[in-house]
Formats: sequence, C-alpha cells, structure tokens
Amino acid sequence: MLGLGAWWEPIAGRVGVQREKPLKAMREYVESIRQLFTMQEVTYQGEFVHLDKIRLDVAYGDTSPRDIPIYIGATGDKMLELSGEICDGVVLNYVVSVDYIKRAILPELLVCCLSDKDPKAAMAEGKKLVAYYLATEPHIMKASGVSEKLLEKVQAILTWPAKEEDYIRAAREIPDDVVRNLMAVGTSAECRAKVKEYLNAGVTCPILFPMMPDIKPVIDAFADGV
Repeated sequence: MLGLGAWWEPIAGRVGVQREKPLKAMREYVESIRQLFTMQEVTYQGEFVHLDKIRLDVAYGDTSPRDIPIYIGATGDKMLELSGEICDGVVLNYVVSVDYIKRAILPELLVCCLSDKDPKAAMAEGKKLVAYYLATEPHIMKASGVSEKLLEKVQAILTWPAKEEDYIRAAREIPDDVVRNLMAVGTSAECRAKVKEYLNAGVTCPILFPMMPDIKPVIDAFADGV
C-alpha cells in the first residue's frame, strides 16, 4: 500500500512548506504515480507534478506493472470526496469523534489509552494528546466538533515548540468527556466499548494506536476482538 497526505496548517508553514491547492496537488500526485506503477515511461505535466520521460528504475528483477493500492489520509469533506473518486481507500485520522466517523465510514486509526492498573494515568495521557491536536492540528478537532473556546484556550497555553510541561498544563483545561469523545481511554472494558462504538458507526478496519508505555494490555484486551 502507498499512503499519501496533503499535510496541514499550522505545521506546514512553520517548516517552510507552501501548502497550495491541496486537492489539485493530490489529484496530480495520484494520477502520475498510477502511471509510474505501470512501469512504462511517463511524461506528465501538471501544476505541481512535472515528469519528462521518467520510469521507475528496476535494475534487477520483475519489471511488470505494479498493483499497489493508494490510500489517502483525508479529513475534510472535499478530500474525502476526492479520495473516493481517485484512490483505493482512505485511512482516517485518529482523535476524531464517532459522529465524524458516521460521515466518513472507512478504515481509521484509533488511539487507545488503556490501563486497568491506573485509568487516571491513561486519561492524563489522552488529554496531553488532545492538547497537541488542539494546538497543531485544529482542522481535526473542528471536524469532531470541539468548541472554539477550548481550542483558543489550549492554543494560548502551548508555545512553539511546546515542552512536556506545556502539554501537562494545557491538559488540565481539557474535560474528560472531550477525551472520551475522541478516543478509547480508560480500562480494558471501557476501551473495548469505545472501539465497538466506532465499528458500529461504520469503521471497517480499526487500526489501534496504543499510547501507554506498555502495549501488551492493549494486545490482550483486543486479542479476541470487541
């Protein structure tokens, strides 16, 4: 599989990437890459992609066409619509609500902050991640209906680049229910129940992303499914 993404603000601008016309750029990338996967010589002249008699180099071995599915990491409705038109599937972002998934219905990353020994520590870890997303990937937070007031409050706390203590301070401003709305957090039973919500909403392939240092409890909790 090949995964592609258009990146986002404010991160892109902070590292000098000029993010223009992401829908058009993504279309050109997918179209030109599909042509390259034929293993034939490709000439492609777009606004963002310029190829002049280029082919993928295979020095030794199989030179037949490659059947490689292309997945796009999409969040907004327009990119989701484009993905349905030009690629093989979408991998949705984590830290999004079940209501958002009902509009998208695809494979998805799911954060899993699981601890039967210390559920409060799991919640604290989840809050730090939400704080990060509020500050650096606000488009994902807005897609899930997180309030503008909370967004502004956390962004006022987190400097760039933020330190661990900044995330801990910002996490204190985030209510538990916001975290529970965006990820699987707490005990094994709570995490299984939350993942089941996402499945019921239409997620076809939950890709669990453990946040606690020990990932074995997550493996054990989901070994038999949900």
